[in-house]
Amino acid sequence: MRFALDLAEPHDRPVHRLPGLVLSGAGLQAIRVPHAQPWRLPMHELADLIHASFLDLAKVVTAHACGLQRTGLDELLFGPDCIQQSIDALIFAMHDRQIRREVCVLSGSSLEECELLAAQEQSVRKRLREAERHLKDQRVAELTAAGILPFPAATNDPRRLARMWLGRYLPDEKEALVREFAVGAGVVPSATVVHIQSIEEKITRCIDNGWVVAPLTDEVHELLEVDGPAFRRRLIADATRNDARDDALCHPLLLNRWRDQLNETLADIAPSAGNPHTRHLADITLTSAPRSTVHIDRLGSRRRLFAALLQRRSECIRLITTLNDGMSLAERQDPSYELLKQAGSQAYDELVRRHPDLYRHIRTFLARYETRYGRLQITGPRAQLRSQIFEELDRMPSRRLAASARH
Repeated sequence: MRFALDLAEPHDRPVHRLPGLVLSGAGLQAIRVPHAQPWRLPMHELADLIHASFLDLAKVVTAHACGLQRTGLDELLFGPDCIQQSIDALIFAMHDRQIRREVCVLSGSSLEECELLAAQEQSVRKRLREAERHLKDQRVAELTAAGILPFPAATNDPRRLARMWLGRYLPDEKEALVREFAVGAGVVPSATVVHIQSIEEKITRCIDNGWVVAPLTDEVHELLEVDGPAFRRRLIADATRNDARDDALCHPLLLNRWRDQLNETLADIAPSAGNPHTRHLADITLTSAPRSTVHIDRLGSRRRLFAALLQRRSECIRLITTLNDGMSLAERQDPSYELLKQAGSQAYDELVRRHPDLYRHIRTFLARYETRYGRLQITGPRAQLRSQIFEELDRMPSRRLAASARH
């Protein structure tokens, strides 16, 4: 019933009580029934409730989007501590309203009911976009205050660019020099790794340095080792449980795999869910194909699973963004940051001193792109230009001799 939840209040549907099995034994869990009208609770009780119950949070954000006003509710739902959870609940509520509206339209329900669901869906969608913009503004403000944004423009100084590309051409030697200079300045060795090969290496470095708190539990180790099909079963099971989520999937070292597997699963499920793409939940009422009641029920079930996976992918992408921002902020605030910058500048200078022929060759190549003011004017892709320079460096006699000596 999680994804068939009727968020409209008050409930006026008849309640059909069916006899059920009497179960006893270890391992059983009672599912707490969502509050009928949680927004009427005292504010301190409401705050506790929505932090513990996703379904109650979904009810509150839906009521708020549809016009509920209450002192302190905006800050409670969209303050820094809850905005990401509220966005997640709004996505759930938006999908719920859309799928219920589609079922109403395709099954020929009353026009009044369809219009009510459409209006609620539109209100929730509008509030979701506002919350997403607010979260983006918060993020930009925080990164700007830390000096991370705006990103510096690509340098047009030929000397700086030649030094940088020389370091890119000799990454191992540059990293060794940075480590040597940084350790000499008092930086701990674990913080001196600068030649990061992958995002996993960067995350591990941040965990080792204490910049990210993410313990490697046995469950995380186990999930890192599972094969693709088992991982997919795990994420599908997680997508069907909004109030009991699989926290291991949110570990920094698993986020990218989780996102990639969600994309693959969405692509596989999209055809059976009647969705032409995986970007968002398309409106199937725009097609005129006739559908039977059985087909509508089956299609609705597939679309609810598809919507749940879309919701999880949005959550995963927000977590990846938060992680990347957190690593950048922690790295910038660490005392070793400025020392590493100084060590990097010293390493570039030392590379130029050790390899003057390579440096001169890069400068000569860049000279054709310099203006009369000694500034670069590169119109094409810099990566392509850099590759051309590196190919020329590889053909230099001194480099061929060095390569043969190594072999």
